[in-house]
Amino acid sequence: MSSYQGETHGNSTFFESEEQVETKIVSVYTPLIYSAILIFSLIIFGSQYRKRRIAKMAELPSIFDDNDARDIHLALKELNEEQPVHEKVLKAALLNRGAESIRRSFKMKELEPQINILYKNGSIGEDYWQRYQNEVKLIELEFKQTLEEAQELQPGWLQMFVIVSKEICFNQALARRYNSILKRKKVCAEEWELKLDNNGRLIE
Repeated sequence: MSSYQGETHGNSTFFESEEQVETKIVSVYTPLIYSAILIFSLIIFGSQYRKRRIAKMAELPSIFDDNDARDIHLALKELNEEQPVHEKVLKAALLNRGAESIRRSFKMKELEPQINILYKNGSIGEDYWQRYQNEVKLIELEFKQTLEEAQELQPGWLQMFVIVSKEICFNQALARRYNSILKRKKVCAEEWELKLDNNGRLIE
């Protein structure tokens, strides 16, 4: 009997000597803060990665000539920070920039079937194919930037901006074709020794 009591006493002593687990209260905002920090870090990383990727693409030689329309618009924006530039001038420069982006986009779509065939046949190398792919992405990015500029310059102007930019693009294309015809006519007249009056009619 005494032995049993001793065991009981021993067990009670053992359980009483167990360490007590300390419970800490964690604020409900702690997981939200950690999640916000994680999301913010991912956004920064994604933004930096995107900028480095765009810069790397821009280092490759462009298929087109220099983008004068974009350079003029950026120069006017920089000038506007020092002294005010009329809003109509900024709009005209931005429209011209948008028209150039649309022209290049149409040109790349026209070239796409031929480029794909040449690449599949092995007529063009991997470097030119990569240049073509990068050019398409850069043009898309350029047009997106013009849309953002238009919205910032005048909220609600976006839809009209796209319509007017397309009209400018088509009018410029017609003007280039007309000038090309005039140049060809002049070259042909010189080669064949033709005499033309002011209306372009042949003088016999």
